[in-house]
Amino acid sequence: MKRLTSLVISTLLFSFFAFNTAVLAQSTLSYSDISVHFRNGQEHFESKNYEACRAELTQYLEADRTFLEKEDANKVWAEYYLVKCSLYLNYSDTELLANRFVRNYPEHPIAGTLFTEIGNYFYEQGDYTRAIDYLSKSPKSNEEAQFRLGISHFTLQNYNEALVIFDSIKGGQGQYAPSASYYAGVINFRAKKYEEAIFDFKQAELSTSYFSEIPSWLAHSYYRQGKFTEMLAYTEPLLKEKNSGKKLDDVALLSAEVYFQQAEYAKAANYYTIYKNYKSQGMPITIAYRYGYSLYKTDQFAPASEQLKNVAAKGDTLGQYAAYILGICYLKANNPNYALGAFDQARKTNFNKTVTEDADFNYGKVLLDLQRGAESIKAFESFLAKYPNSKYEDEANELVSEAYLYSNNYQAALAYIEGLKKRTPRTNAAYQRISFNQAVKFYNDERYAEALPYFEKSLLTPENLETKYAANFWKAEALSAEKRYAEAIPLYQSLIATSDPSVSSLAELQSKSKYSLAYCYYNNKEYDKANKVFKDYADQMKSSGDSQSYQDALIRLGDTYFASKNYDQAIYYYDQAITGNRSDRDYATFQKGLVLALKGNEAGAKAAFQKVQTDYPQSLYFDNALYQEANLEFVAGRYIPAITRFTQLINNKPQSRLIPNALLKRAAAFANTANHEASILDYKSILKNFPTLSQSKDALTGVQEELNEVGRPEEFSAILADYQRTNPTDNSVVGLEYETAKRLFYADKFDKAIIALSEYVRKNPTSVESYEAKYLIAESYYKLNDKYQALNFYYQVIADNKYKSVNKAYVKAAELEFNGNNFSRAITNYRNILRFVGDKKDQQAALIGLMESYYKMSRADSTLYYANEVANTPDLVLGAKSKARLYTGKIYMDRNDFVKATEYFNQTIQIAKDNYGAEAQYLIAKILYTQRKYKESSEMIISKFRTDFADAADNIVGKAYLLLSDDFVGLDNIVQARATLNSIIENLPDQTIVAEAKVKLKAIEKR
Repeated sequence: MKRLTSLVISTLLFSFFAFNTAVLAQSTLSYSDISVHFRNGQEHFESKNYEACRAELTQYLEADRTFLEKEDANKVWAEYYLVKCSLYLNYSDTELLANRFVRNYPEHPIAGTLFTEIGNYFYEQGDYTRAIDYLSKSPKSNEEAQFRLGISHFTLQNYNEALVIFDSIKGGQGQYAPSASYYAGVINFRAKKYEEAIFDFKQAELSTSYFSEIPSWLAHSYYRQGKFTEMLAYTEPLLKEKNSGKKLDDVALLSAEVYFQQAEYAKAANYYTIYKNYKSQGMPITIAYRYGYSLYKTDQFAPASEQLKNVAAKGDTLGQYAAYILGICYLKANNPNYALGAFDQARKTNFNKTVTEDADFNYGKVLLDLQRGAESIKAFESFLAKYPNSKYEDEANELVSEAYLYSNNYQAALAYIEGLKKRTPRTNAAYQRISFNQAVKFYNDERYAEALPYFEKSLLTPENLETKYAANFWKAEALSAEKRYAEAIPLYQSLIATSDPSVSSLAELQSKSKYSLAYCYYNNKEYDKANKVFKDYADQMKSSGDSQSYQDALIRLGDTYFASKNYDQAIYYYDQAITGNRSDRDYATFQKGLVLALKGNEAGAKAAFQKVQTDYPQSLYFDNALYQEANLEFVAGRYIPAITRFTQLINNKPQSRLIPNALLKRAAAFANTANHEASILDYKSILKNFPTLSQSKDALTGVQEELNEVGRPEEFSAILADYQRTNPTDNSVVGLEYETAKRLFYADKFDKAIIALSEYVRKNPTSVESYEAKYLIAESYYKLNDKYQALNFYYQVIADNKYKSVNKAYVKAAELEFNGNNFSRAITNYRNILRFVGDKKDQQAALIGLMESYYKMSRADSTLYYANEVANTPDLVLGAKSKARLYTGKIYMDRNDFVKATEYFNQTIQIAKDNYGAEAQYLIAKILYTQRKYKESSEMIISKFRTDFADAADNIVGKAYLLLSDDFVGLDNIVQARATLNSIIENLPDQTIVAEAKVKLKAIEKR
C-alpha cells in the first residue's frame, strides 16, 4: 500500500486524537469498545491496508491503560503489526519500533524472528544493504537467513564477508550447502584461488541446481592455471556425451584453444566446430580466425574460407592476417578470383609489413594466372617500386615479361616480345596467340590487308597447332576478301589435305575451307573446279545434318552449272534448293527461270518468273523477274503483252535499276506496234532521266528514227544538243574546271573542294558531272563533320536520282540520320536501299540499320522482325547475326520472359565471342541476379569474363564486374565485393563505370 503524504497523515492523526480526547472527556469507555480498534487493525492488515491498520492500532495502544490488562496478548500483537506496517510503508521508524519490540518482549517467540522477517523482506525487495542490517541480527542457527546474508554481501561485492558466511555453510548437511559451495567457488575463482574454486565447484556439482554450469567453471579453473592436461582429461569425456544437459560451449572453446596453442589443428578444428554449433549468434572475431586457421592447416579450405571471410572484412591486424590466409585458401580451392580479392584486401593494410609484401606479390601472380595481363603488369611494376630489395625481386621481373603476353594491348605485347633477347617456347606460344588475336581483330573490322601481316607473324612460331590451323584459314579468308584468290587457294588446299586428329577444330576449318575454296574457283571463273568442290562440300553437309549449309551448297552448285552452260544440271540443283531451302528459294526460282529461258522453255521460264512475283513479293529479285517475264514477251514478238509487263515494272518499281532497260525495251515495243509517239516519250524519258547511262545512246538513235517516222526530224537537233551538254566528248574548259575541283577533293582539301564544286554546279546545273559534283560536295561536308550540310546534299543527289552511284547517297544519308538519332528518317533511307539499291552488301547493311533503328525507337515487334531477317540472311557477317540475337534477347528480357531471353542470349554467344556475345553473357548473369541466384551469377561472370570474354569492351567488362560486386553483397561476402570494386576503380579506364564503383564501395563501407 502506498504511503500517504505527511500532510494527510498529520490530518488523520490530529482528527484521531481530537476525537479520542473528546470521547474520553465526555464518557468512560469500556474495554470491549477499545478492542474494536484492535480487531479493525487486524482486518486492515490482512487486507494490506497498512495506513488504516496503523491508525487503528495506534488508537488501540494509546487508550487509557486502565482498560488494558497488564498481560494483554493483543497489545503484543498490536505492536508487532505496527512494526510490520512501518516496514511495508517504508517508514523510517521501522528499526526503532523493531528494537523496542525485541527489548520489551525478549522472551516472546516473535522477537527471535522479527529481524529475520525484516531482513527477508528487504532481501526479496532487492535492497541488499538494508537486508544485511537485519539479517546480520538473525540467529546464526538460521541457515536460510545466513545464506541470504551471504548472497546480499556477494551481490554488493563484499566478497570477503560473503566467503566467510558461505564457508560456514558449505561444509554442513543443510539444503544451502551446495549453493554455498557454488558461490564460494565463484568468489575463489575471481580471487584467482583456482584450486579452492575447483574444490568448491566439485562440491556444488553434486547439486542438480548447478549441474549444467559447473563444467564451464571447472574448465576455466584448470585453464587459468595452465593445467591443460587435467583440463582436457576433464573436458573431452564431457564433450563426447550426448544430450547431457550441461552448458558445454565454453568447455568446447577452451579445449579448442588448448589444442590450437599446441598446434594440434585437427583436434582444435573439431572442438571449434562443436563450439560453433552451440553459438547461434556466431563466434567472436578472434575465435573465428583461429577456427578458420585450424581448418586451413588441415586442408579444409572451403569451410576455412567461410570462417575467415568475415574476419578479413575487419580493418585491423587480425583482418590483414585473415585476408592473407583467406587468399591462400581460395587458391587451394581453385578459386583464383576470390583469392585475388582477399590478397587485395591484405596488401592494402600495413599492420604487418611482411604480410603486406607477400599479399602484394601474390596479388600480381593471381592476376597473371587469370590472364589479366595489363593489370598484372601494373601490379608487378608497382611491387618492384615498393620493394626494391624484395626476396621476390627476381621472380617478379620474370613475371612482368609473362604478364605482357596476356595483355589486351596486342601491339605493345608483340613489341615487348620481339625485343626479348631470349624467347622460350612458352613465350613463342604467346607470341603466336597474340599475333593471331590482333589479326582477327583487324579482320573483324574488315581491315583485311592490315590483318595479313599479323596472320603471318602468328605462323612464324607455330607452337600451338590449333592456332596454326586457324591462322592459315583466316589468312586465306583475308586474301579472298582482298580478291587475291590465287594466293588464297593454296592455303585452303593445304588445310583440306592436312591430317591431324589431335586438333579437334581442324575438321570444322576444313569444311569451311572447302566452301571458301569453291567460291575462289567460282570467282576465278574456274567453274569445273568450283563445281567439284561445292559438290564435295554439299555431300559433307548433307551427311552432317547441317541443312542450311547443304541447301546453300545446292544453290552454289546450280550457279556453277549455269555458268558453265550445263543447264540441265543447273535446273536439277536449283529444284533441290527450291524444295529444301528456306531463305534463298526466290533466288533459286529466279535463276531457274533464266536457265529455262536460255533453253528455250518459254513457258517454264515464265512460270518461274511469275512464281517469284507471287510467292515472294518482297524479294530482291521481284523487279528482275517482272522484267524477264516482259522480255520473254518482247523476244517472242508479243509486243502488246510485253508493253503491259514493262509498264507494270515502270509504274510499280520506279526506282528500280532496271527502269532504263524497261523504258528502252518498251520504246522499241511501241515502235514495233506503230505507236511512235509513245516510243518517242520513252526515249526522251531515258535521255532526260538517265543521260549518262549506256542506254541513253540507244535512246538517242531510237528517238531520231521515231521522229523521222512521224515527220518531225527537226526536233532532233535540240535533243542532240542536250545530250551533248550532258555527255561532252572533248577536253573542254568545262571538263578541265571539273577535274580541277575533283582533284581538290581527292587531295583531302575538302573546304576548298566545296567552293570549287559548288561553283561548277552553279555554272553547269544540267551537266552529268553536276550530279557527281553534288555527291562529292556531300562527301566533303561529311569529311569535315558538317553532318547537316552533308545530309542536305546527299538528299539532293537522291532527289536527282541521276548520279550513277546514287546508292552511296542512300547509305550515307541513312548512316547520318541514324547517328543523329533521327531514326524515323533513317528507317526511310534504309527501306529505300532495300527497294532501289542492288548491291547485296548495302542491302544487308540496310537490314541491320532497320533492326537497330527500330530497337532504338523501342519498337519491339519491328525490331524482332528485322532481327529475324538479319539472323536468317545468308553470307551476313557474324557480328550482325550476333547483334540480331542479342537485340531479340533484350526485348524478351524487357518483357520478363527470361527463358526466351536466355535462349537468344545463348545463341548470341554461340555465334561469336565478340562484344555482343559478352553483353549477352552479362545479361544472362543479370537475369540470375534478378532471380536472387547470386552464386550462379557470380560464378558465371568469373568464369566467362576470365576466359571467353576477357578481351571484351571496357564498359561491358565493367558492368559485369559491377554486377559481380552486387552478387558478392547478396552472398554476404563483403571482402570480395570490396576487392572487386577496388579492382574496377584501379584498373578500368571507363570513368562512368569507375564512378559507379565508387558509389557502391562507399555504400559498402557504411554497412
